[in-house]
Amino acid sequence: MSPEQIEAAAAALVTARQAQPISGLPETGRPQSEADSYAIQASVLRRLGENVGGYKVGLSPEGGIFCAPIYGSKVHASPARLPARGFHLIGIECEIGFRVNQALPVPATPYSRDEVLAAASLHPTIEVVDSRYQDFRSLDRLQVLADNFSNGALVYGAAASEWQGMDLVHPPIAVTADGKPFADCTGLRAGDPIGLFVELVNFVANKRGGVPAGTFVTTGTHTGLVFTEPGVTIRAEYGPLGRAEVSFPA
Repeated sequence: MSPEQIEAAAAALVTARQAQPISGLPETGRPQSEADSYAIQASVLRRLGENVGGYKVGLSPEGGIFCAPIYGSKVHASPARLPARGFHLIGIECEIGFRVNQALPVPATPYSRDEVLAAASLHPTIEVVDSRYQDFRSLDRLQVLADNFSNGALVYGAAASEWQGMDLVHPPIAVTADGKPFADCTGLRAGDPIGLFVELVNFVANKRGGVPAGTFVTTGTHTGLVFTEPGVTIRAEYGPLGRAEVSFPA
């Protein structure tokens, strides 16, 4: 994509954040590669004057991982109250998250699993899924990636302790909406959340000049995507890993 096409796509997404969702990006502003999507992400971030508070990460069909920024203003400690009017839609995904607690500069060689974990803590999280598109599930993956892969917010619980050795692919997660069963924990289809976290740290450290302290990383849904309504309180109990809670006052 040309710089002009990237800026046109970013302008459309900024307008959608400030007004109504759009059907898709302009035909000449549709990304043709993950690199294009990342360039659009960066332009939207800059136009909004936001900072990166974290990343969501997953496996890319192109090989390796993909990532999308979570804005600093969208990262909230549990229990969080997020007015429903701030979202076009309210999707819920329960995920294992990590927080980088000390800055990780550009490495001479890739960070090892042990090095990354020594600098991080594990947190139960709820990702709130939102979109600047009218129907993101009808669009190609690269357009969705350009829109921060449908991130709306991230809610994180307190740091877990003594989680080493637990099965983090199938953690015990019980999710309720206003106290009633809401979603089933089916496990992480992308595999090992620690492996995804380590890959994300190395990707960001090398491509974006290091990973600042305080950066959160969320590693994919264990519950699928389930939609809720204004006025509801969602609670995710992660057993020994703790809990995360978010409500959406109307």
